[in-house]
Amino acid sequence: MEEREQLQRDVLGELIAYSDNLIPALQMLIEELRGEGLEDTSTFINEVISGINWEIEVYNQCASLLNERSSYIDKKAMITAVKHLGISLSSGDKLLVADCLEADFLPFLNKLDLAAKLVLE
Repeated sequence: MEEREQLQRDVLGELIAYSDNLIPALQMLIEELRGEGLEDTSTFINEVISGINWEIEVYNQCASLLNERSSYIDKKAMITAVKHLGISLSSGDKLLVADCLEADFLPFLNKLDLAAKLVLE
């Protein structure tokens, strides 16, 4: 196995472990945004978005390997989702942000996790 592919496999292993924490955190954030919110919700949003950005970067670096065995991830849909998130965050509407995270990013993260697991099985 060439060195690049081994590095991609290693980072996909890290992504799977990270997703085990990020996906539940995203679900919790969505609930907070739809409810009263907490004192640290704005900090929590930033942390979750940083995590999402990291996973997108991993996808971008490993897309060729991920797409060999599956076509779970639609890159155009991911780009559109990022644009929607930017618009919803700029609006300041918590419900719009929650809807975007739930409709666009929760499925993306779950699909990315599944695709990574298929590569590593």
